[in-house]
Amino acid sequence: MNSPDDARRELDSMVINIELTLVSIIQGVALFFLTDSARALLSMQHADAFVYIAAGLCVIFIFWSRSVIHTLTLIRWPLEFGHNFFYIACALGEAVLFSRLDNPLAWFRLSAAYSAVVWLLFIYDMRLIR
Repeated sequence: MNSPDDARRELDSMVINIELTLVSIIQGVALFFLTDSARALLSMQHADAFVYIAAGLCVIFIFWSRSVIHTLTLIRWPLEFGHNFFYIACALGEAVLFSRLDNPLAWFRLSAAYSAVVWLLFIYDMRLIR
């Protein structure tokens, strides 16, 4: 018979796998939108958009790495849905942001809105830790 500690470790492991899968899929979706927008702009020879494409890739790298670090250090059973819903909202923000690579003013406005959602996620996570 499994002890409560063994069951807890098994649930923790399952939650970590769910979190890592969710984060990777969400960032894969965001990468699709970045790739699609980048492909369209570069095929029309909009070389000035390269800076925004690179910035978009950095957004994905930063969010993915922060999410993985958070998952490996803090996430345990029970699965926290609000936290995961924020991840999905961030992916939506990224996708919309990446659709505006051709419009620098819209890019910066959407970047500010996306940053606000990421900060709300950070605040939410800090409340979970406490």
